[in-house]
Amino acid sequence: MGAKLNLNLDKTKEVRVSKINADQREKAEIKRPVTIFHSVHYKGYRFRISSGQAVEPKHWDKAKNRQQVKRTRENYSLINSILTKQQNDIEAAILKLELSGRPVSKENVVVKLPWTTAVEITDFQPVPLFQKFIIVHGSDRAARTVKGYNTTLSYLTKFEKSNTTPLTFNDFNDNFYKQFRQFLGMYDNSFGFYIKNIKTFLSWANDKGYNEFIFFKKWKIPNEDGKDHFFLKHPEIQQLAKVEVEARLDKVRDLFLIGCYCGLRYSDLSTLKPVHVQNGLITKIAVKTNEFVKIPVIPELQEIFDKYWKNGGHLPIISNQKGNEYLKELAQKAELFRQFNYVQKRNKTSTEKTYEAWEMMSWHVARHSFITNCIQFGVPQEVVRRVVGHSSFQTLKKYIQNDDDFNKKEIMKISKSNRQIPN
Repeated sequence: MGAKLNLNLDKTKEVRVSKINADQREKAEIKRPVTIFHSVHYKGYRFRISSGQAVEPKHWDKAKNRQQVKRTRENYSLINSILTKQQNDIEAAILKLELSGRPVSKENVVVKLPWTTAVEITDFQPVPLFQKFIIVHGSDRAARTVKGYNTTLSYLTKFEKSNTTPLTFNDFNDNFYKQFRQFLGMYDNSFGFYIKNIKTFLSWANDKGYNEFIFFKKWKIPNEDGKDHFFLKHPEIQQLAKVEVEARLDKVRDLFLIGCYCGLRYSDLSTLKPVHVQNGLITKIAVKTNEFVKIPVIPELQEIFDKYWKNGGHLPIISNQKGNEYLKELAQKAELFRQFNYVQKRNKTSTEKTYEAWEMMSWHVARHSFITNCIQFGVPQEVVRRVVGHSSFQTLKKYIQNDDDFNKKEIMKISKSNRQIPN
C-alpha cells in the first residue's frame, strides 16, 4: 500500500491561538480542545479525515515518531487506542480500494469507515449527497430535469424524516422501494418518475465510489403509458390548423403546429431561430440531451417559419404553463372532442377515467403526435428515431401510441391480401 498516515491537530485553530499573547494562549489552550485529524498522503494526493476526538494542544505530542496524546491528558490511553484502530481502518479501506481498482480519494475512503463520530461521514450519506449529485450531475441537464431532481430530493428528505434513523446506501433495497411507494401514495406514472431519478442518483453514487450496493438495479420502473402519451391524429391536426381564432391563440397554435411537424420538444421550440434552419433542414442542439438533431423541413412547417421570419420577426414566446392553458382553449374551439380512456395504476389497483381530446392538450402532445403519425404514414422507425434524437428504439417505443382505427385498417390488409393469393 502506497499510503502514508500521520496524525495532527486542526491547524486553523492552532493559528488562531498563536496570534494572541502568551498568557492568553495558555488560557486558550486549557479551554479550547482541538480536533485530531488523520492526514493521508497517497501518491501525491493529500486529504484529512476527522477522528472525532479532540484534545488541548498542550496534551498533544506532535513529534513525528510519537503523534499521540500525552500521559498528562486524562484517558490518554483510550484516545490513543481509538486513534490506532482508526488508522488501521483507514489502511484497510485504502487496500480494499486498491484491490478493487477504485480510486483512492477522501470520499471513497470515508464511506468505508465504521466510525459514526467522524464528521465527514454525514457528507457522504445518501440524502446530503443527493444535493451534490444535483449540482454535479445536473450541471449539463435541462432546467426541467434539475427541477425533477430537486423535487425527488424533497420527497426523499421527507421520507427519511419519517423514519427514526438517517438513510444509508444499504437501505436502498426492495423494502425501501415498497415503503417509498407507499409513502408517496402516487399513481404509478408519478412514482415511476421519482424512483427513476433515485436510480439515476444511486448509479452515479456507485460510479463515484460512494455506494457499493446495487439492489436498485433490480427495481422496476412502472409503465409510463397514459395521459402524458396522448397524441393528435393527422386529421385532428388539420382541423386545429384551420379553425378561426384570435391572435393570442393563433400564435400558440403556430408554435404547437411546428412541434407537430418536426417533433421538437418545447424547450427547443421556444429557442428556435432562423440560424437553425438552413437548406431545408433544422439543425439544433437539443436542450435536454445536449445532442444534435437534424430534422427535414416539410412545406407546412416552412410556411409557419416564413410567416414570422420573412420580415425579421420572431417565433411566439409564451410560458409553458400559460401555453398549456391556451392549447386547451384552442382545442375546444377546434371541437376536438374525441374521447380518450385514461387508465391510472396505483400498485395493483387501476382506475379508468374518460377525457376529451381538448382536455389532454399540452406542448408534449405535439412531439407524440409527430412520432406516432410518422410511423403511421410508413416512415421507417429508425429514421424517426434519428430525427427526434432518441438514443435507442426502447425510448422511441414509449411514444408510439395505439390507434384503434389505424390498427383495424392495417389488420384488414391481411384479409385483403389473403383473398388475392392464387389457389
